[in-house]
Amino acid sequence: MTMTRTMSPQRRSLKSNRKGNSLHELANYLAQRQIEIPLKVVSVILLGYFLRLPVFKHFIFISNERKDGRFEKSLWDITFLFFYICVFTALRAAVMDYILIPIAKRTRVSIKKYQRFAEQSWCCIYYSLASIFGIYVMYDSPWWFDSTYFWRDYPVADYTKSFKYYYLIQFAFWLQQIFVLQIEAPRKDYRELVMHHINTLLLISLSYGCNFTRVGNAVFVCMDLPDAFLALAKTLNYCCPGFLCNTAFGIMACTWIYTRVYLYGGIIISTMTEPELYVPRFRLDPLNGEWFPHFVKYIIAGLMIGLYFLILFWTVMIFKVMIRVITSPDAKDVRSDDEDESDPVSIEKIEGDHSTPKLTARDIKAKAQ
Repeated sequence: MTMTRTMSPQRRSLKSNRKGNSLHELANYLAQRQIEIPLKVVSVILLGYFLRLPVFKHFIFISNERKDGRFEKSLWDITFLFFYICVFTALRAAVMDYILIPIAKRTRVSIKKYQRFAEQSWCCIYYSLASIFGIYVMYDSPWWFDSTYFWRDYPVADYTKSFKYYYLIQFAFWLQQIFVLQIEAPRKDYRELVMHHINTLLLISLSYGCNFTRVGNAVFVCMDLPDAFLALAKTLNYCCPGFLCNTAFGIMACTWIYTRVYLYGGIIISTMTEPELYVPRFRLDPLNGEWFPHFVKYIIAGLMIGLYFLILFWTVMIFKVMIRVITSPDAKDVRSDDEDESDPVSIEKIEGDHSTPKLTARDIKAKAQ
């Protein structure tokens, strides 16, 4: 007779807790070595490149250049992404620890807000540069404020040097954001942030893999510009709340409404209505770079609409903060450093401010030194 053993709920719970603790310990281990581990990987790759060993150049530079100077996709793009994920991880932690937190110590930032100040300052730097670079590669292109060129000439499977660098570096940044999201303390809108990151990465990977990079470029620009001003407003909120912070927040709100709500909404409408007018043919032919059977349009549109709902969710929060700024007798009190983080109406809740770690008393003391 065969006897089966069933695991009790208590044992299952204990096993689950052990798994959770192991993952938490691994996350903490990686978080404490955000500079050390990636820097070792980067150093090995750079050493291999300077020794002129084969393969290593594909980690640092884009690959698959044609004779006419344009670039196509390549499996070496994966190694490029890996290298720059490591670069972003080490660079972010180093800039925060050795530049931005020392700046926070010399300003009016509360000790408990050092990490947030540094994280938002890093975001402001990155999104500002990404916005400038994105506009640079898009300006004077056929699809600059002409959505019909998102779909004309499909498939467009070759790129200028600057465009391919731009797209893959953006891809690497967003892949690295998954690591950031996992090592830091989750906030109340953690689910929305996870949905946002999944949606974003699906759109980036599909647009690059299936040759929809023109529309991807436009979406990047729409997202990065208000993110730069949002991060600036949060940074100012920690060091000098009041007029400057409110001004930056007001500029952010205007760019947010224009780019994320209006322009991005127009991109969604273009995705729903224009492919039938301008795509030469709908078919799946990977050997010729065609990944556009008709149903793919609805997959892309569905992902875009999902992202748009999240944008509208945060837009409501923006208006709530604006109302508080306008109606509060002292704007400084609306978003002060001592603000209760359970407050549902706060500049910090817009797009989650998700990269803020849970600092222990020892951590706070160490950063204050």
